[in-house]
Amino acid sequence: MPEMRSLRFETFDEAFEEAESLSRGKVRTTGNYTFGQIIEHLARTLDIVSGQRRGPTSSLAMRMFARLVRPFVLKKARPGFKLPVNAQSIFWPTEDVPTDQAMDHLRSAARVFQNMSPLPTHPFFGSMSRQQHDQLQCRHFELHLGFVHPD
Repeated sequence: MPEMRSLRFETFDEAFEEAESLSRGKVRTTGNYTFGQIIEHLARTLDIVSGQRRGPTSSLAMRMFARLVRPFVLKKARPGFKLPVNAQSIFWPTEDVPTDQAMDHLRSAARVFQNMSPLPTHPFFGSMSRQQHDQLQCRHFELHLGFVHPD
């Protein structure tokens, strides 16, 4: 397992500010992705959950499983989950993305996500409250920004 920082965000604003703070300095990443790819992934995810981008389709069995594990994921996201091949290219860029470009995308996606009420039904976890959506994004940012280390 690559080196990972332990992060805990209570609000989406805290999670977003960590991304902003990291983008203003020099960083190194551990794991499989560059900082620009990680930020672009977070932006694409916000686009999907706010209905601005089409997400991958998932089977009924996967959606049912997701609803069962949702309470655990809202508490702590763990590394090691491998996306299906059809989802990988939707959520993750294959090439590096310049950090400033990825941050512009994240800022735009975050504005839409924060101002949309109500949010659409989550494509994987189903119907969720605003608080649950925010918690899920906090866990998601903790997981991926944990692989980004300030230098």
